[in-house]
Amino acid sequence: MKFIKKLLVVGVSATVYYLSLLANEWVFGDSEFSFDVHWVFFPSGFRFVLVLLALESGALGIALGGMLWNYQVHPDLGLDFALITGLVAGFSPWLARQLSVSFLGLDREFKVLSPQTLLKISFLFATLSALLHQLWFYSQGLTDNLAASFTVMALSNWAGTLLVLMAIKFIIQKYSSPETERQKF
Repeated sequence: MKFIKKLLVVGVSATVYYLSLLANEWVFGDSEFSFDVHWVFFPSGFRFVLVLLALESGALGIALGGMLWNYQVHPDLGLDFALITGLVAGFSPWLARQLSVSFLGLDREFKVLSPQTLLKISFLFATLSALLHQLWFYSQGLTDNLAASFTVMALSNWAGTLLVLMAIKFIIQKYSSPETERQKF
């Protein structure tokens, strides 16, 4: 049963990530700075949340969704490009989470997440993801200006992550009643 739950989490994570890529392409597809670098990239926010909540299963789902997306969008670059790019997409948020625990001294369970803590983790995630993606793209001859593409990708990842976090916060606040109202019933 535990394996089936993990498999379900992987599948849901892959689907959520794939659909976020599709939506981002629909909204921001014409505004690329350089190869696969958008000015706002909100799928990074979904990567961030999926790995925080689902750990390795979320990372694996992200990798699978990213592989499928990259193979569909860039078939001319081949299957190996899609596989490695998907792995980078799934691995980078997982690695950022591990580094947050090891070097920022954050709780492994992330039970207490203050806004300041979320900002630190999201910034680390955004920059690490951009760095790994841009090094990969540069090694493939797809990025002309590594520093500029890294900077824009890191900022777009961070902007997308903050947008997703704010949307989640808004939804939680909108649909949850204050503790005092719950006690009245």
